[in-house]
Parts: sequence; structure tokens; C-alpha cells
Amino acid sequence: MSKEVGKKPGKQPKAKEEKKQISAFDASPELISRVKKDLPKLNYVTPFKVANSYNIAMSSARRILKELEREGVIVLYSPSRRNPVYILKQ
Repeated sequence: MSKEVGKKPGKQPKAKEEKKQISAFDASPELISRVKKDLPKLNYVTPFKVANSYNIAMSSARRILKELEREGVIVLYSPSRRNPVYILKQ
């Protein structure tokens, strides 16, 4: 009489569909160029906007934006520890 308590026979948990995010080390040049191409459409850009638009991790989005700032494409408008705001350089 070794039955598991609380489990019904024949019931299996449903697998959740998860969106796979790109890790922080996968910030490829083609992803950076895609972000650079879409920048003129936006008034401002934050790491949160980039992470949601391209389905990447927040840390990757921060690294991409810092790289674009180093290249001179965008300018840091409002420095914030949590969510910095960048604007397109004019």
C-alpha cells in the first residue's frame, strides 16, 4: 500500500511556455545595429523599453545602451541608478 498522498493518477502538470531571453553575453553586433536603426522612431529610450522590445535581459539592455552612448549615438538625459533615460544625440 505505497500510494503517494495528494497526487491523482493520470494528471500531469502543464508545461509553461516561457520566452527565452538572451543572456548578458549575447549582445551581438547585429542586435546593437537593430537597436541603433530603431532609435530615431523613439523620443527617448530606457533599458526597460529595449529589454521589452527585443526580448533580452535588462543587464543586456543596459550594456547595449552604454555602448551606444560610448559611440556617441545617444546621450544620457536623466541619470538614475535604476532606470536611466537616454535621448538621441542631435
